Formats: sequence, structure tokens, C-alpha cells
Amino acid sequence: MGLRGRFRTIGPSERGALIRAVLFDLDDTLFDHRHASRQALEAVRECHPTVASVDASDLDRRHAEILETLHLRVLAKEMMLDDARLERFRRLFECVGVSSAELEDGSLARRAAVAYRTRYMQSWREVRGATALLLALRPQVRIGIVSNNLAREQHDKLRFCGFDRHLDAILISEEAGVAKPDPAIFRQALERLSAGAEETVMIGDAWATDIAGARAAGVRAIWFNPAATPRPEAWHDVEEIQALEPVSAVLSVVFGGHNRRG
Repeated sequence: MGLRGRFRTIGPSERGALIRAVLFDLDDTLFDHRHASRQALEAVRECHPTVASVDASDLDRRHAEILETLHLRVLAKEMMLDDARLERFRRLFECVGVSSAELEDGSLARRAAVAYRTRYMQSWREVRGATALLLALRPQVRIGIVSNNLAREQHDKLRFCGFDRHLDAILISEEAGVAKPDPAIFRQALERLSAGAEETVMIGDAWATDIAGARAAGVRAIWFNPAATPRPEAWHDVEEIQALEPVSAVLSVVFGGHNRRG
């Protein structure tokens, strides 16, 4: 794919200010959650023949929907994490046709939860180009993470990938007491980075939380969209990248020709 297809700049009206800080989402922006999850679902497919017969992309879609619903309940302290993991696979198996009798004692859901978690952690990796981008940004700006998740999980990912060595601020919703898209979590990040909203860029993959949330806080947003998903029609002025490399191309979008060094 040529450079034009990988990096698409739309509506440069927000460019021009001196950029002093860059914020990143973590999952599926710097950390490759999607890869780890798909690998983990392969282990889940081995737990039951009915699940094994389901199309992989369909299983991935159903799992993502259930995970998102239960994840919000965990973040809201309405559900314990271990309970949510069991309920996730009970619901997943139920919706693909596993009988209620087989799910009744919970052993199948427990086996699937263990299989998923084990393979998920074995499959951890960064999104291609993530570390190189952080290293290129580091001499020029302050860098922060703004992530919706449980603190321990996200800190473990940051340490595993080595991202923590390149960060000036880490805002995780469980610790911050507020979650994206609430502008308050972005304001906390700006305060820790000693940067104004007009001096900051947010890069993230999730439109509703990363892009809308950053914009609500007055922060310029860049959509990381590797799947080339169609954007909401009303948001034509948000810039877009489809990869984190080559680094020089990403830096051109971030800085827009301003305050770049090197």
C-alpha cells in the first residue's frame, strides 16, 4: 500500500500551534490487544466442538460485544473481574449454541476463561512501530497514556512492551476516577504534562472515547484507523493515520510542519 493510502490528512484547521505533548490510547493503539484476543479465542475454540465450528471472525465479533458490555460493569465496580470473565464465556458459549445443561455447573466457562487468559498473555505484543514512534517523539514532546481499563492490567502491558520508560504521565480510568470520553480524564493528563489543550495531540483508535473525548476537552485528535473503517459523516476535519510507521509520516501529521526537530 502506498503512503497516500496509509496516511490520510483531513481538515488541517487545528494545526499551527506549537505541540508540547502527545497523548496515546493504549489498547489497539500502542498495544496490540486485537492480535492477542484473536490468538486467545483460538484457545477457547479448542474447549468445545460447537465453539470450534463457529467462524473465527463471527466468534471474534460476538466476543468483543460481550467483553465490552461486561468490561464497563467491571470498571463501574458493578462486577468483580473474575466473575465477569466467567460470565463472558458463559454468554459466548450460550449464544453460539452450547446447551444450557453443559453450562450449568460453570466448569466449561472456567476452562475457557483460563485458556483465554493464558493464551492472551502469551500473545502480548506492541502495535508495529509503536516503540519507534515513542522514541522519535521523546526528544520533542512530553508523552502520556490515557486508557480506560483496570490499573494493574494496563501497567503490566506498559512494562511488558517497555512503553513505561518513554512516558511522562499515565492516566488509567480506575486510578483517575473518571473514564474517556469524559473530558476530565484528558484535563488530568494535561495538568500532569504541564501542557495546554491547544498544545496537545491525542492519538487513539476508538472514535467514541478517544476522538470524541479529546475533542470535548479541546484537544486535537488523530484517529488511528488501521482497518480503514468509515468515519462518522459529521467529523470530516479529524486527521487520520492507518499505521504507526513510517515514523516520519506520522510525525508530519502530528506536527503539521511545526516545531519538528531532526
